[in-house]
Amino acid sequence: MKILTPKKIGCCFGVNRAVKLTEEALSRKVPAYINGELVHNDTITRKLSEKGLTEIKSIDEVKDGTLIIRAHGISPDERAKVDEKKIEIVDATCPIVRQAQVSAKMLEEEGYQVMIVGDKAHAEIKGILGHLKNEALVVSNHKEVDPAKLKNKVGLIFQTTHSIELCREVVAEVMKVAHEIKIINTICADIRKRQEDAVKLAQKADLMIVVGSHHSSNTIKLKKLCMKYNDNTMQIERAKDLDPRKFKGVKSVGIIGGASTPDILIEEVKKRLRSINRK
Repeated sequence: MKILTPKKIGCCFGVNRAVKLTEEALSRKVPAYINGELVHNDTITRKLSEKGLTEIKSIDEVKDGTLIIRAHGISPDERAKVDEKKIEIVDATCPIVRQAQVSAKMLEEEGYQVMIVGDKAHAEIKGILGHLKNEALVVSNHKEVDPAKLKNKVGLIFQTTHSIELCREVVAEVMKVAHEIKIINTICADIRKRQEDAVKLAQKADLMIVVGSHHSSNTIKLKKLCMKYNDNTMQIERAKDLDPRKFKGVKSVGIIGGASTPDILIEEVKKRLRSINRK
């Protein structure tokens, strides 16, 4: 059984940066808190918790020590609340997410009706919306575009981990109504390359494995993208989730990982596949 992987695999730059900043803060041996998960991966979350990171439900709970701002960012209102506290702040917001926040604000200041293509409930989108004075339109796909709500001048940005194909479809719908459109491509270059690699692997392999958390937005999108080109696609969080019965007669397996999936999890999956192959 041949195992196919892209040349680059593992966590993206933003995730690696966030983890490094957090670990540096934890090494100072002072109480450290975070409102939500740093990134959407249970393995990373568990390891940081073991090193002393405490997850809280509200910023109001922090009285002292260090507050870590998650990779998905926060709104200006939340940041102002944090700045009022006499605590150390470690901002682990992904620079690409930060650029999306700046882009949305710029479009609004230029008079565009802001439309964000992404998941409404995602922390990144909530953070971006917090940077705007007016209500923005948020759609996850072209079917959610309501022509009646569109103005003549629309500015589009995208959740940094969103599917390029879905974004193209949304732009096509907006073009049917708006007279002036400005697009700022805020999809992370790493995510774009990861999606391209996923498509190539899905077309080559008999079976496709997407490794990553089931509550990771970009990993879920990778799975959907792979399924478009290969019906025999599965998503797992770790090697132990593999069912040997699924590989009967399979000659080639493609592996792709989400942006917050550590290299070690990919290697464990490869090791498990080799073990299955020997039986």
